[in-house]
Amino acid sequence: MSMRIGERLHKAMLIREAINTYPDGICFATAGGRPILANRQINDVCYSLTGHTVVNAKHMWEELATLKMMEAPSGMHEEKAGDTEQILCRLPDGRVWQFQRKKLLINSSPVIQYEASDVSELYQYRTRLVENNRRAEEMHKRQRILLQNIVQNNMEKELLSAKIRIHDDFGRLLVMTRNRIANDKAAEDDAELFRAWEDVIADMENASRREIAISASPENELLKIAEMIECHIDIVGDKSKERKTVLLFNAAIREALTNAVRHAHANRLKVETKYRDNCFFVRISCNGRTDVTTIHERGGLSDLRRRLEQEGAELTMKIEDGVGVVMYVTIPGGKNEG
Repeated sequence: MSMRIGERLHKAMLIREAINTYPDGICFATAGGRPILANRQINDVCYSLTGHTVVNAKHMWEELATLKMMEAPSGMHEEKAGDTEQILCRLPDGRVWQFQRKKLLINSSPVIQYEASDVSELYQYRTRLVENNRRAEEMHKRQRILLQNIVQNNMEKELLSAKIRIHDDFGRLLVMTRNRIANDKAAEDDAELFRAWEDVIADMENASRREIAISASPENELLKIAEMIECHIDIVGDKSKERKTVLLFNAAIREALTNAVRHAHANRLKVETKYRDNCFFVRISCNGRTDVTTIHERGGLSDLRRRLEQEGAELTMKIEDGVGVVMYVTIPGGKNEG
């Protein structure tokens, strides 16, 4: 009998020593707070925070709650998750400990389990992660501003290029017209000369509108242009929140609007958009002429293609039966509002 008692005592001491050497703190107590078992670690941590060991676990939790850290990285300060409550406390030496409380049922009797874990490294890691995310967001904001400035700069460069080209064409036509008048050329050549003048005048109008567009919002610009040339715009589908995408989108509509009225004699423009696979797909058609057989890409349409390709976008012009000329634009990136 004495040997059995000795063996039991020896096993109990081994179990107690194993619990005391456990790196985390652990305590089991009754619902009223009376400790059933508390290892050395949880006593040491509680002593560092409150000035005494675990005398009453319920009172200990209430004291720790008054010392909890009010600010902590995301994911580390969930005070209650299911049946588990948790709080964070910082020790005088700077280490951060997480305390958890959970209700258990053992032989139909309620037992409260308390745990304490050193989460200093995890806390530092999450703090650095939050700071890195903040810096990354600031960098993304600066990049978005820079991208807007690049788009604006490209618009100004295109406007300057268009003005230079128009100036050259204008001078060339003046010389041609003067020579035609001086040499009294045949009348059959006049039609070609008149078409050239019409193209230059149209390009001058487009350049003027683009200059207004640099300082005006794209939406207001479209409305003003549509009102001036008496053409209604129907836009259906997804919308973008990215300024670069909006500027390219509206540049395509502006060029399609001008061509629809000028060449197809349309008074209504239909714009269909779809956001898919991180791209905006745009289809632009009109209610004008449907007997078109060829597409002449020059002037504003060439400038639009060049601008879109500079930004990684694509432009495709098609002639569809019963519809006429249809413009397709693919703009990568951007964010869908819906």
